[in-house]
Amino acid sequence: MGRIDTSEMILKAATKVFAARGFHAATVREICAAANANIALVSRYFGSKQNLYAEVCRSLFEGSGAPLAHLDERVDSPESWQNAIREWIRRAIAITSSTQSPGREIAGIFRQEMTSPSSMHPYLKKEYMKPIFDCLKRLLEMSNGGDDPKLVLQWASAIWAQTSVYALLDEVWQKPFRPTDLPRNQWLELVAEQIADTVFLSLSYHSRRS
Repeated sequence: MGRIDTSEMILKAATKVFAARGFHAATVREICAAANANIALVSRYFGSKQNLYAEVCRSLFEGSGAPLAHLDERVDSPESWQNAIREWIRRAIAITSSTQSPGREIAGIFRQEMTSPSSMHPYLKKEYMKPIFDCLKRLLEMSNGGDDPKLVLQWASAIWAQTSVYALLDEVWQKPFRPTDLPRNQWLELVAEQIADTVFLSLSYHSRRS
């Protein structure tokens, strides 16, 4: 087995272990056991556990937030604005609730960084979370009341919280709270629609009061 194959196997195993257990709890020993590799190879190929985690984060998150970070660029009408808000919410929930790779691992590391931040947290915040959050704020700034920075931040934070919570809920916790006759994907679509409808209702209410 060559260097590239071995390092890729370690990286793949590390991605799953870090997503499941977080940087602090994960050990090089269990990563190498999952990769069926000698523990010394982490130092040879990556230098340290920290460097390995940094490589995992960059490979997972680099470019993955782009579809969410540029939705405001499509807006040219009230209808396209509403569609962009709905799509932002739908995509955000799809990321945080994903059960398929690599979305599952992105959601896992996002969850771990929310509950037990590592030294990579500033990087992830700057390169991944902030561009996505800033796009949401720009979309909300297009609404009535969008000229009030505090109000925009309040709305954006509320939406962020409602979509991010799915990264904290394992499937075993989500399942009891949805109808048994609805597939999971359909249920999440309904959740996204409900959040969007609530946002538009709140914005409309604020507009009437202004």
